[in-house]
Parts: sequence; structure tokens; C-alpha cells
Amino acid sequence: MCTGMWTAGGGGQGGAQLLEREDGGVEVLGSEAGPLGNSLVTLPVQVRGGVDLEQQALNRRRRRALTRAGLRDRGPSKRFRGCGRTIISTDAMVEVKVAEGVGHYCGLMTCGLVWVCPVCSAKIRHERSREVERGLTAALDLGYGIEFLTLTLRHHLGHRLRDLFGLAQKAWAAMRVDKSFRALMARFGLRFITVREVTYGPVNGWHPHFHLAVVTWGVLTDAERAEVEEGFWRAWSHQLERVGLDAERGPGVLLKPCTSTDGLASYLCKVGGDDGQMKPAAMELVRADLKRGKSGHRNPEEIAEDFVDTGDLADLALLQEYWAATKGRQMMTWSNGLKAELLADEVERTDEELAALERGGEVLMKIGRRAWGRVLDLDLAVHVLEVAEQGGREGLVALMRLVAPDDWWYTVQPAEAALNEGGGL
Repeated sequence: MCTGMWTAGGGGQGGAQLLEREDGGVEVLGSEAGPLGNSLVTLPVQVRGGVDLEQQALNRRRRRALTRAGLRDRGPSKRFRGCGRTIISTDAMVEVKVAEGVGHYCGLMTCGLVWVCPVCSAKIRHERSREVERGLTAALDLGYGIEFLTLTLRHHLGHRLRDLFGLAQKAWAAMRVDKSFRALMARFGLRFITVREVTYGPVNGWHPHFHLAVVTWGVLTDAERAEVEEGFWRAWSHQLERVGLDAERGPGVLLKPCTSTDGLASYLCKVGGDDGQMKPAAMELVRADLKRGKSGHRNPEEIAEDFVDTGDLADLALLQEYWAATKGRQMMTWSNGLKAELLADEVERTDEELAALERGGEVLMKIGRRAWGRVLDLDLAVHVLEVAEQGGREGLVALMRLVAPDDWWYTVQPAEAALNEGGGL
């Protein structure tokens, strides 16, 4: 029994329909004039891998790709609309590659919009979290202490996100030039890696907040930690009052110690989460995209997913407000000189460069422009990667012979010249 159908609308001769069955199988139905005739062709197991609806729900990569596709016509920029679709390679071919068992494309445009694109955001945050992990490891090697800090503020449904974000940033900037707080910074050698994060709740609206990895001259005692937290609270609450906001004592400033673990995770900083479990500090600091909201609160990725699933225009309005409020803002910043000290040998990379970062691996197939258009028309971009991971070249050939039999694509053999497996242009 069929549960879903996709129809090809790309270039090339013939047409095809992909039918998804309840058992997770996929069948390809050719048009009368097409090369498949009227026959019903069942894709082999290695081609069907990963299309089961239950698996889709658990697959974050597929979920992000589906969300990006669902937002494409609503997105805030041309860059976003071309992300993961537009071919930019010099030979006008899309490479399908596998590195350490994970499939990816090479030769496609990436937007690098960390606040907008769920796919690029995940790549950027992943690389930034690894960057933070290396930095915190270096800090512990040098004998520094690490604390995890959260700064929040009171907010309500009447607040616009642009106003809240701007005022919170103004208060944070004023803190760091305040005379008494600078004395606290000098005494304990406080320097920061600051990450900006936003959630939305049905009762109190937008909730912008800051997560900080605080680097200190040495590991703090309990008494010193209490003194530092009190100093943060006084400075933060004072500066919020100056911009017309306030915070609640306790949730407004939360300071937690980070510890190092032994063995293979040596010097990997961890911080206690709200659930009492120890989590990598770099992940807790940067990977907002992996966190799920609590008590009805949603992060922007969840809002985007809900809009794509339901078409609720109220969620679209929230997304558009979020995109406008975060435009031009940095997701993560380091105190002056801290990154240069801890990661002296690393080259600074922009978000756009991280999103476009080449991950290497083995090239299994190259897909021409028309064949790639058919893959997009059938919404098979993620599925092609799953086939590459599970079925290798054989699976890709089986899939492309059905999807784009008359368009240009070919497998790339290891240590051999490329062999043409598809038709001509």
C-alpha cells in the first residue's frame, strides 16, 4: 500500500514517480513515454535504505534538510534559497563523497547563515564547539580554571526580540568597562567565550540569554566562586537597570564549575546540566541546535520545524522576527587575546568558511546539472547520501539509473579513471 508519492519534474527524457509503501519500500513508476514504460520497478534494498518514516523522524540530518527545503521560499536571502541546491563547481558537477562512513556533497553553494539555515547552522556550531573544546583543553593545560556562566533577564510577551537582544548586548558591553567589574576581572583573570542564544515561550515570549565559558587564572575555591558569582550579579543587574530591564537573583546569573575527565577524554571540560548529568562544556555552550525546549519553550529550529510541518503563520511570523533581530549579530565571540593565546596555531575562519568546509573523503559519483535537477525535483538529495553510505557505488548506480537514466552522471572508481555509468547529455 502506498503512503506517499513524488513526481519528477526536472529536465531530461521521461518522467518517474516514487511511491513510498507502508513497509518502508520505495517503488519507481515510469511514464508511458519514458524508459521504464508502464512497469513498476522496486528499488533494491541498498537503494531503499533510510526512507522509512520512523527513521526520518529520528534522523537529524534529514530533518534539517527537510526544514531548509520547507523554508526556502520564505527565507530572508537569495543565499539561503540557493543553499544546498546551486552548483558552484568549475566542472558543473556535484560530487557525492563518503568520509568515515558519512555521506556529503561537494560542489554546492552553502549560505553560512548560522541564525537562519538549519543545515549550515549545525555545521558551523559543530566546528565552533570543536574550536571551544580545543581552547578549553589548552586552558586547562596551562593551569587555568574554567567556569560555565549563564546570564538571563526578565522578559514578557510584549517585548520585541530586536529590542531585548540589543539592550541585553548593551548591558553586557557596559559591564566589561565598569570599574568595579574590571577590578573583579583583574583579580581573577576573567576572560570569556560568549555565545548568544534565543528561545521562545508561550507565556513570556522571547528569551535571549548568554552562555559563557569563563577562563580564570586558576581553579576557584567555593568561596572564590561565590565572590565571582556575586560580582557578576551586581554588575549584570545594575547594567540591566540602566537599560530598563531587570533579572531575578539566582536564574539571572548562574555559575558552575567545569572539570576535566581522565583517559581518552583527558582535559575535555564538562559541566553539570540541568538534569544533573555531566555534559561537554563546548557542546553545552555552542550546540543550541541540539537542545530541546522545556515547558513549552522552543528554540528557533523547533519553531522552523513546526512551521514546515503545520504551515502555522504565527510560527512564520516568529521566524521572521528572529531572522531580522539576529541579522548581522555574531553567535560566538572571544575576549580580546584569549583565542590567540589558546589557539595560537589556528587560522581564524568565518561562519561562511566553516559551512563550506571540505570534509574530504572518497568520491563515489559525479552528478551533472540536469541529473541533479531531477534529484532535487524528487526531494532525494538526503536519500542519495543515505544510499551512498549504505550501498556505495552499486547503490548509487541503481538509484540514478531509475531517477535520471538519460542524464549525465558517472561513478568515480578508486585509483581508476572515471567510468561513465549514465547516458549522454
